[in-house]
Amino acid sequence: MAQDEALQSLQRTIWQARLPLEIRLAASECRTFDGADPYLIAFPRLSYLPLLLPRLHTFFSPSLIADAETISPYAGYFTFDNVPLKWHLPLGLLYDVYVVSTQDARPDPASSDPLPFKLTLHFSADPDKPMLPDASPVVLHDSFINSVKEADFLRSGTAKPIMTLSAQESKALWTSTQDNDLPTFTRIHGSLVPTPGQMRHIPLRLYLPSAPDQDPSKAQVKVLQSHIPPTVAAAGTQNLPTAVRGAPAGQPQTLGTALHQLVPSLFPSRRTPILATPLLHGAPVPMSTHLEELARWGCYADGWLSVVIAMRG
Repeated sequence: MAQDEALQSLQRTIWQARLPLEIRLAASECRTFDGADPYLIAFPRLSYLPLLLPRLHTFFSPSLIADAETISPYAGYFTFDNVPLKWHLPLGLLYDVYVVSTQDARPDPASSDPLPFKLTLHFSADPDKPMLPDASPVVLHDSFINSVKEADFLRSGTAKPIMTLSAQESKALWTSTQDNDLPTFTRIHGSLVPTPGQMRHIPLRLYLPSAPDQDPSKAQVKVLQSHIPPTVAAAGTQNLPTAVRGAPAGQPQTLGTALHQLVPSLFPSRRTPILATPLLHGAPVPMSTHLEELARWGCYADGWLSVVIAMRG
């Protein structure tokens, strides 16, 4: 009981976490020589940047060189250090990838204040960068639900749980994410998660930022994803099918055993982070943490356990 209360408290902390943002209009699109005033907000880490676009469009309309009425708010996109940010990733995950994971790699981390998260807003496409699709409400909703379905299929081995949700429940799952409504989210998401001992695979994604480059616009993020069972194969069963290896007889899969399996070059030890540190929601995670419990209580709103790998300085 005490452990459940601690895990629920952890989940509440994750949902309550907000990230200070300083958003400025791109200088090339601003009619004011010294730039428009920035838009300042503390935004939920679990939420998505495109949800801010309508209010940002209104805020910056008087400063736009182009006629604001001819520009769709959802044509806007964000950059950090000249790198276009993927709009379908949660804000906190973006921050961990581009800021938190790079702090140890910087020559003088103290010289660069990581907060607020300073972003640049663009409404005009850059001819030197690939076109980004408009993050309209329908497109953003569909992207979120598709991610939820994929995570659900990995956990259950079937899409039946998500497919049995009513249209109202499916909509409420997305709305609760927008409104930062944990009770509603917990009620619906809880119906998708198998009972203890019944989970087939852990919906785990690893984000490995590239090393700092002279040209930040070329920065890449590698994403690793694999079928990780919630238990580790018992001795002598390594050559059996995954479904058998993941049987209850195995030891609980920890974050350390999963990382060692997926990226052994970065995690040669299953217990100690020697070369890199796993980050979840901006904080280092002990290698001994049971992966199934982490997936139940520490996942993002789309059901994915998105772990950022930070190289140790």
